[in-house]
Amino acid sequence: MSDPGERVGITILGSGSGGNAIAIHSARETLLVDAGFSARELRRRMEASGVDERSVRAVLVTHEHSDHVKGLRVLAEQLAVPIYANRGTAEVLRSRDTKLGKLVIFAPGSPFSVGEFLVEPFTIPHDAYDPVAFVVKHGPVKLGIATDLGHVNHLVSHQLQACDALVLESNHDLEMLRNSDRSWSLKQRIIGRHGHLSNEAGLDLLRQVLHERTRHIVLAHASRECNDYGLVETGLRRCLAELGREDIDWQVATQDEGARTVWVTHSAFPLSSLLG
Repeated sequence: MSDPGERVGITILGSGSGGNAIAIHSARETLLVDAGFSARELRRRMEASGVDERSVRAVLVTHEHSDHVKGLRVLAEQLAVPIYANRGTAEVLRSRDTKLGKLVIFAPGSPFSVGEFLVEPFTIPHDAYDPVAFVVKHGPVKLGIATDLGHVNHLVSHQLQACDALVLESNHDLEMLRNSDRSWSLKQRIIGRHGHLSNEAGLDLLRQVLHERTRHIVLAHASRECNDYGLVETGLRRCLAELGREDIDWQVATQDEGARTVWVTHSAFPLSSLLG
């Protein structure tokens, strides 16, 4: 049973086109969202970030792209934990690797529990088989994680309402993408309605879902070639200043190392807001 006053940690182990993984942890248990680095690298990053690998209870998979599942089978095997995926994603993963361990199937829109955590998966628009994002609850603490989406629809903005902490995509700067050496077809894929959110589109999403109880923001999945961490930071600072929310703790996740752990406690906002 979780303590209503307990804090929850969010540690981005790395984020970008070269690999993605997020640890969500209480004092006793950890969920991993994606495993996009080698198992050795994931374990190294967990240790460096102070996340006890013995506390991991499951790996949740958003979609089957390699930058989200590179170390999935080996890590799950080494840690002896189940893999949670929806049916479409699970079928793709199993077809690629028949040695994949225990798969637990969930349905987008249907919440499920893993240890102390309540997970609410929801469908997002991305060019994968059946991609999802997650809202994760621990007692009254509500966390929203949504990257790898080409546009923001009503479902996305609805699910991310009233979160204590948000992890949102800020993938590319449109001008840098246009001027890059990437092929025209790849550029079209990235800016398409099933690609990735630009810096401005990510901030537009933030404006839609920022709530009185939101205290922490992490912008993630920044492209190494078509973005600049400084640009992301400047845009976020400007956005929060315009909204009068300089009180928010924020950071931009990077590819090459784990980010500072965000420690989240539920704000003094009515518990009834969780029922929406």
